[in-house]
Amino acid sequence: MLTTEHYNMQTQRAATIGEANGRASVFLGALSAGLIALGFYGRAGHGTGTTTFYLLVLSSLAFLDVVTFVRCLEISIDDWQFNVRITRLRATYAELVPELADLLVAVAGPEQAVAMLTPRRQPFQRMLSVAGSIGVITSVVIGADVGVLAYGLHAPLTTALPVGVAAGFVMLVASVRFQSSRWKGASATDPSHGTV
Repeated sequence: MLTTEHYNMQTQRAATIGEANGRASVFLGALSAGLIALGFYGRAGHGTGTTTFYLLVLSSLAFLDVVTFVRCLEISIDDWQFNVRITRLRATYAELVPELADLLVAVAGPEQAVAMLTPRRQPFQRMLSVAGSIGVITSVVIGADVGVLAYGLHAPLTTALPVGVAAGFVMLVASVRFQSSRWKGASATDPSHGTV
């Protein structure tokens, strides 16, 4: 039973990693295509049609960015919870077969060094995750979207740029706080509640 459960959780971890990679690929493909479209349209001048096109492209990318960020964050938390449950199974193996204790501790040690939520690396390490990096890019896209909107409403470029930067910074802070609150909520609960 324990090895079957271990195998099932390892399979679920592999599925979460596959989904995160797939979503990140779709996200990067759409972002690249959108930026190429903006580049081709870039010499059209400063008019209502240009602003509308930019807003449509950037707003669509912003929506895709936000949903990809939220889903990749959920996937990261699921993956971490599966890892915690697998670690608990290893502890059970060591209790049932004490001769395995040294081997299982040696395997678990290096994993803990790179695991999420290590206190010393916690703030920066989250930015290295798929969700964290998508959160940063999302902030840039939303900032650009707001800047284009301000410029389209006939704000001078010297005003539109700082407005866009400020909007991007606010979004970055919001994404970091959202990510932190979701991780705190996940780490406060027992990830193996109900099953081993």
